[in-house]
Amino acid sequence: MICNAEKIAELIKKANKIALVCHANPDGDTLGSGLALYYALKCAGKQTDIFCSDVPGRKLRTLYGAENLRTDMPNQPYELAIAVDCSDINLLSAHAGVIRRARVSACVDHHVSNSDYTKYTYVERGVAACAQPVYKLIKLISGGKPLDVHVAGLLYTALVTDSGGFAFSSVTGETLRIAAELLDCGVQGHKITEYFMQDISPAVYALKTRVLARTEFFEDGRIGMITFNASDFAASGTALSDTTGIINDVRNVEGVDVAVAVTEAALREYKVSIRTDEKADANRIAAVFGGGGHNRAAGCRVFGEYEDVKERVLKACRDHLE
Repeated sequence: MICNAEKIAELIKKANKIALVCHANPDGDTLGSGLALYYALKCAGKQTDIFCSDVPGRKLRTLYGAENLRTDMPNQPYELAIAVDCSDINLLSAHAGVIRRARVSACVDHHVSNSDYTKYTYVERGVAACAQPVYKLIKLISGGKPLDVHVAGLLYTALVTDSGGFAFSSVTGETLRIAAELLDCGVQGHKITEYFMQDISPAVYALKTRVLARTEFFEDGRIGMITFNASDFAASGTALSDTTGIINDVRNVEGVDVAVAVTEAALREYKVSIRTDEKADANRIAAVFGGGGHNRAAGCRVFGEYEDVKERVLKACRDHLE
């Protein structure tokens, strides 16, 4: 059932024991938004736990309160379980059970592909980050009080990372007004941007240069594809979580309408990230394989041998090029 922020706030007010669930392979938005909501609920006197099926990457583990993130499975159902920044229950991986077993389930999201899989769904489709609806929810929970600087920093991190440093077309005046209010709380926005959007370790630099050197272009340069193999991670001492943002180097090449990153996640399993301009819909491409996201940024999982996966993904990209 689609609802608004006021309804989610009402559910929170009635519940004492609440679970928050972030999507698997967590990014800055699901963790930043989830942890910000976690602290807001704690301040409101709620017994709250936050879950994720995967351990965050190196940088995300430095987020304020990240040590509270649980990867174990709880034994008892919660009165209320809220999925944060997740368009489909399968993207919660093992912790989908926390949502299914809860007495009341809810979701706060911003993906255009949200499947309305919980009893109550508060979704602002297409906004720059889940941090936007979460910010409004927190303001309701707190009665409009000024945000703690740590909570504001978590939300700002979510905004920055999911908007490409406020560069994506999903950024609106509201996005920037919320960012300004967070800065007024004492957040050092420039440091967050530098750390999450610019600084990379020598290992990630090695991974980036190694993979970009093998970039392939198709359809007269309109499609650009990079591939991360297990051997690339081994050679550079990196992990799947270190691939974040590298796809944008391909998207930024003049003439590229669709950028694709195919990442070996496990044997015969590939994580596919898609970035597009206005001449293709990333969400529709990802939907071919059961994935989704936004019009300009989406993702999915594709199973099979690499060459077959590559050809299937390329076909989907070609089929959706204008």
